Amino acid sequence: MKMTCAILAGGKSTWMGQDKATTKIGDRPLIRLVYERAKETFDDVIIISRLHKIIESIDAPVLGDIVPFGNSMTGIVSALLYSKTLYTFVVACGMLFLSTEAFKHMVNEATGQDVIIPKTNLGFEPLHAIYNRSCIAHFLRLIGQERFKVTGILPLVSVKELKEQPCFFKNGSSVFTNINAMKELSMVEAI
Repeated sequence: MKMTCAILAGGKSTWMGQDKATTKIGDRPLIRLVYERAKETFDDVIIISRLHKIIESIDAPVLGDIVPFGNSMTGIVSALLYSKTLYTFVVACGMLFLSTEAFKHMVNEATGQDVIIPKTNLGFEPLHAIYNRSCIAHFLRLIGQERFKVTGILPLVSVKELKEQPCFFKNGSSVFTNINAMKELSMVEAI
């Protein structure tokens, strides 16, 4: 199935203290590492950001949020509106342990539901999930009500929950790990 991958890169990065997408690990920005992993699986990759117009050394369109709220829900609905495919696989720009195996497993699980989302012992993973364009109206209604928790859409749509799988781990780390602080980045660099 043809699917777009959208990398969310426009958050406030308040825990990081600086723009997370362009924060470097070694000599490359975080978003470059995420983009390279996404390109291994997806032909169509877009970046959603309210902070950037372009991102150096990345050959993907950088598209702005469609509403003026800087949050994940706004990024997801923007991705769905810009996407040229029925389904969009959404990931965050700080997910450094992404794996092609996890991408392919989840894409194969997209069989008509509105949302395909992993659920671990920590809960749902909405920033490593697949969303159908059918979610757009529901997301816009939630945004209009200023209800910004992404999982708030789940009771409103058809959902396929994915249980933990071996492919959700890469070198002992969860593919859902999202680097949000400089301390976390330092630990990743050490690995």
